[in-house]
Amino acid sequence: MASGIAIGAQSKNPDSAVAPLPFSAPTLWRMVKAGKFPAPCKLSARVTAWKVSQVREWMTAQAAA
Repeated sequence: MASGIAIGAQSKNPDSAVAPLPFSAPTLWRMVKAGKFPAPCKLSARVTAWKVSQVREWMTAQAAA
């Protein structure tokens, strides 16, 4: 994926979902800070994850807008 990022792409858990997003990591963090994208859950010092249900809701809302 050249221009976007994938949430969960580095997960070793086969049950984790990968959500490709059409923007860069810095844009993602700006959107989180502005409240325009769901806030992540910090799992450890080096692992940040998003709830798949929240990301899917956000994607549905974007498609409807």
